[in-house]
Amino acid sequence: MTEADSTNVNAAELLALSLRHLDDADSRRPFIEIPTLDNSTPLPFRPFPALAIAMAGHVLSAWEVRRFQVERARRGERIRFFTAAGGEPRRVFRACTVFDPELGTQRVVELCGHSFCSNKAPAAPGSRCAEHLGDPVPDSCGPYYWLHMAGEAARSAEYGRGGLTEAEALAVHAARAGVPMAEVGRASGIPRWTVHALSGGSARVPEDVDSSDDPACWPLVLTPVRDITVADVRRVYDFMGGDFAKPAPDRVLARKDRWYEYEPLRKNGPFLVHAEDEHGFTLEWWQMQDHLPEHLLARCGDERRRRDMYEPPGECGDCDYY
Repeated sequence: MTEADSTNVNAAELLALSLRHLDDADSRRPFIEIPTLDNSTPLPFRPFPALAIAMAGHVLSAWEVRRFQVERARRGERIRFFTAAGGEPRRVFRACTVFDPELGTQRVVELCGHSFCSNKAPAAPGSRCAEHLGDPVPDSCGPYYWLHMAGEAARSAEYGRGGLTEAEALAVHAARAGVPMAEVGRASGIPRWTVHALSGGSARVPEDVDSSDDPACWPLVLTPVRDITVADVRRVYDFMGGDFAKPAPDRVLARKDRWYEYEPLRKNGPFLVHAEDEHGFTLEWWQMQDHLPEHLLARCGDERRRRDMYEPPGECGDCDYY
């Protein structure tokens, strides 16, 4: 293989050629020209041996395919994108090489399988990022294959962190490894007392205390200050049908002075209210504040009221349930 004459590159041949050039007097000198898929520049990709080895080795070992293409590798950039077709139709692998200045080496990062996308692959090679979950799926896969793959990866990452954020998990592991708290705080941005509390674990629960005493298990409740209708809210959901609902604008969703459970969809809203007739609707934080009477639709229940509404787990012969 002396010079590539098409965008299709034989990874094994490129790897063998790269190894022969690895001991050249100038190991940073390009030794081959490879046309790219980037129509915005006519310039070919001109890799030096170590860079070509990183790309070809990844194609052969991680993707287990023989041929690949260089997507783009513009002069002056230190990121080179390459791609390959997988063994199944519509399965595409993509990755890029990134220069690590601290190590002085090339690092390969798996990318979203959508052409020219620079987002990282959320799961296996070729998986799609959040922006491209609607891409065509490989043959023999279900229509929501990319979504399920990304969702499983996200749940696995959260489970591995034990409910902590990425920064909190990093801080806790560093503290347990004996890194000084001052350094842990600087690196993670988390106060040392927070790191100490998170890494120390929880005290043992007394024998006379069970989950029904835990406020986190009690439902959040609110009560409307007046009847709330469809016209008052932004979205209405049909819990039975599992989709949006479109009742009449004057339909009452929640009645004044009744108690309804709600749950925060994010820390500061919106809040999903479990309303009448298996319907749900969302409220914003500014619709639940006494000091904003012109916008007030509902008041949150206090801790004592929430405790009164809580029902301990039921008992049956086979399971515990709420």
